Amino acid sequence: MPTPQFDIALSTFEKIRAAFPALTMNLDLHPPNVDLEMDIPAQAELLFSVNLNLQGDELHLAASSFWVEWFPCTKSDKVDRYFEAVFGLLSGKFRILEHWRGSRPVKAQLQRPIHNGWESVATWGDISAIVPWPKKTYRIVQNKLPARKGLRT
Repeated sequence: MPTPQFDIALSTFEKIRAAFPALTMNLDLHPPNVDLEMDIPAQAELLFSVNLNLQGDELHLAASSFWVEWFPCTKSDKVDRYFEAVFGLLSGKFRILEHWRGSRPVKAQLQRPIHNGWESVATWGDISAIVPWPKKTYRIVQNKLPARKGLRT
């Protein structure tokens, strides 16, 4: 029997699917390691893959080196912020700013545009992000396409 958290996540994933009908999204109602999962592979309309999943009462968003959870999903404001983050990332309005040291990411920030810059919405980090060597480099991950057909808000 589905839990309230499962129903909330399923409803949210279906809302994301409806907002982006041109994207292929693979919903798994019985994944082996999480409660519910939706994979969105890289494709013509999406420049990178995205994984959405439910773990207990946590809604997870993973893309590139970014991985953050919103919880508890039983609070509507958390679900609203999760939807906004996923929608912003898929639409190309939001971006991920990755911080790299050498050949590995140590921090990733989901950012939204604000005035003439960017504001962090959520951050993933590794303790090695505070180590000052090797020199940090940056990479931006953003879905930039010339036209987005079938996008619904």
